[in-house]
Amino acid sequence: MTDGAGPSTAAAPSAQDAPAAAEPTLARSVGRGAAWALAANITMRFASVAVTAILARLLSKEDFGIFAVALAVYLVVASLAELGMASAVARSPLEPEEIAPTISSISILASVGIAVLMASGAPLIASALGQPGAAQPIRILALCLVLTGVFAVPGAQLVREFRQDKIFLGTVVGFLVANPLLVLLALHGGGATAFAWSRVVGQLATGLVFVLSTSRRYWPRWRREVVRPLLRFGLPLSLANLVNWTLLNADYMILGRLVDAAQIGVYVIAFNVANWSTAVLGSVLNSVVVPAFGRVADDRERLGAALTSSTGLVAAVALPTAAISAALSRPLVDTVFGARWAEAAPVLVVLAGYGALYAFSLLFANVLVATGQTVRLLLIQLGWVVVLVPGMVLGEHWAGLRGVAWAHVVTIGLIAVPAYGVAVVRATGRHPLLLLRAVVAPLVAATLAAAAARLASQPFTTPWLALLVGCLAGGVVYALAIAPMALRQLPDRFVPGWVPGWALQARREVAAP
Repeated sequence: MTDGAGPSTAAAPSAQDAPAAAEPTLARSVGRGAAWALAANITMRFASVAVTAILARLLSKEDFGIFAVALAVYLVVASLAELGMASAVARSPLEPEEIAPTISSISILASVGIAVLMASGAPLIASALGQPGAAQPIRILALCLVLTGVFAVPGAQLVREFRQDKIFLGTVVGFLVANPLLVLLALHGGGATAFAWSRVVGQLATGLVFVLSTSRRYWPRWRREVVRPLLRFGLPLSLANLVNWTLLNADYMILGRLVDAAQIGVYVIAFNVANWSTAVLGSVLNSVVVPAFGRVADDRERLGAALTSSTGLVAAVALPTAAISAALSRPLVDTVFGARWAEAAPVLVVLAGYGALYAFSLLFANVLVATGQTVRLLLIQLGWVVVLVPGMVLGEHWAGLRGVAWAHVVTIGLIAVPAYGVAVVRATGRHPLLLLRAVVAPLVAATLAAAAARLASQPFTTPWLALLVGCLAGGVVYALAIAPMALRQLPDRFVPGWVPGWALQARREVAAP
């Protein structure tokens, strides 16, 4: 459903013409939103890597480890901050005018209450996780919970309207405000609290940009008749988010009791690199998939086609990123973060596989949210965390940090992704072989690219040179191997004139009914 297509409009198109008229509008909105989200994420990812590289040389491994534990607590608790209400604004069948004021009230009340509990319980939480030094960063991050509730509705409005340009602007402003402060505090001995204060300031700046960018502002109000439907939608989603963020951060919370802060810091570096592809895709999926899939949720044919193409897109980005990162793990870590972080390289080799698989799980989770399958999503994620937590403990005793990484890979590969796959196939009616076929070409191309990157980097002992040559070799091989698939996916107007005739003929044969 799109704005302006309602039956009460006098000059509205007929019911037969409405879908055809709405589809280009939706396609343009989704395309514009995806382009902005992708550009924003690539830009911010490079900038974030640069800042992390600087901090890796300014702060100790212990500082990274302590803040990782504090941030893990914040991210898990923050999943409950607005009780899943913001996604209700982003879903098109629900009119913001009817629900946004009530959502604002619920979000603010919930976030303030949870923030007070988090701040007051910070010493107890930090000690329970084996890192008492994390108490002060946890207290500071409680302020972010309050901001999450305050800015929940403006952020969701921009998502609903596919205003990724404004989201990008807010992200950039927050980054430009937060990271100079972070470096300044790090230089003056701020340690782990430097991360926390910079996050608070950055979130405040981003939220203010969101508020100023919205087409309409909603003040907190209370409508009793919409509270129950909102809670029925939001609570399962919020609990699913709680489980999801617990999954993402269980490492740090469990490792806090098993290893020292320095070892956690090493794991942080490996995990961050492994999730580069998800960081790039994450905002596109979270900001575009939910509203876009929600608009076609009643059309199983369009929904299934969108799922297949999205699966291919995720594979085309996540698989080569993971494969080349694993192949070049040592020169990558040495070049970007410094030789003192070399222990992260063997952990990265394992976690790269997790990063690729997690990108697919994120896509499928968003599809389930868009189609209203939040309870099923919660059940899958509960099963995931129940298997993962003991697996991580056993893995750490078996092989240290690499064992923890292997627990992640085995659990997501054998439990989570298959369960998600079954759920989205049922929700969309898409044959599972169509999804698997969308992954084959990127998988083969990524494997060839990783082999080329590894072989090309071997003769060089200088880390940055090995990384550069390896990335170039892997990138060229991947581009050549994936070209046939990419050519089939491109619209006709984007096909270059120099493409040979045999390729165009193959393209026509694939497109033929």
